[in-house]
Amino acid sequence: MSIISLEHSSNLYWLGRYAERAYTTLATFFNYCDTMLDKDKNSYREFLKKLNIEDKFGNYENFVQEFLYGTDNFSISSTFRNVYDNALVIRNTIGSESLAYIELAINTFNSSKNAKNFRLALMPVMDYLLAYWGNIDDNLAASEEGTFVRCGKFVERLDLYFRFSYNNKAINSEYEKLCHIIARLPQGRKNFCNTKYLAVLVEVLAIENSYKERLPEVLDSLNKLFEGLDA
Repeated sequence: MSIISLEHSSNLYWLGRYAERAYTTLATFFNYCDTMLDKDKNSYREFLKKLNIEDKFGNYENFVQEFLYGTDNFSISSTFRNVYDNALVIRNTIGSESLAYIELAINTFNSSKNAKNFRLALMPVMDYLLAYWGNIDDNLAASEEGTFVRCGKFVERLDLYFRFSYNNKAINSEYEKLCHIIARLPQGRKNFCNTKYLAVLVEVLAIENSYKERLPEVLDSLNKLFEGLDA
């Protein structure tokens, strides 16, 4: 197997992060939309607060359109652009089928903008993202390339799980997956993971729900685990 460059390692890592961000943020967005529609349309502000996004939307309808299809960096549309930009650079590594699933997800997402039922229109997007991950697992799971993609995936998933106060069982399950992936980094790549920040996560997760009291520190440590692979 050829040794992948630092640049491509970064592309793989951030492809994992952005693809997971699109999937998990959409899933969480759907959950909040149920509350917004059934109980309180202003509850979208809580969703934004969890993501540390300023409320400049004014109402629920504007929020939905701008969060999904707007041009700000936090929008799902921008996230998909980042997915595609990273995937295109390493298309020969991830394979044409994985790239095709990403393109299908993006094209379906873009075509949903004027749908009367945006949730129904976006469900196939989730399916294509799952198909993309299935293809990655089938073809790259045992490789160095697959390790970097999945490191990004589980770092991003944990970031969102912490922000949205998932239960400890779910968080610990994803943390164990991340540790398993980190352990598979080739010996020469172990230094990509900063164990100082990993130790913070170990300490916090040892006590149930203590991450909520130290959330800024936890998120900072999680996002510095792979500083050498910053986008």
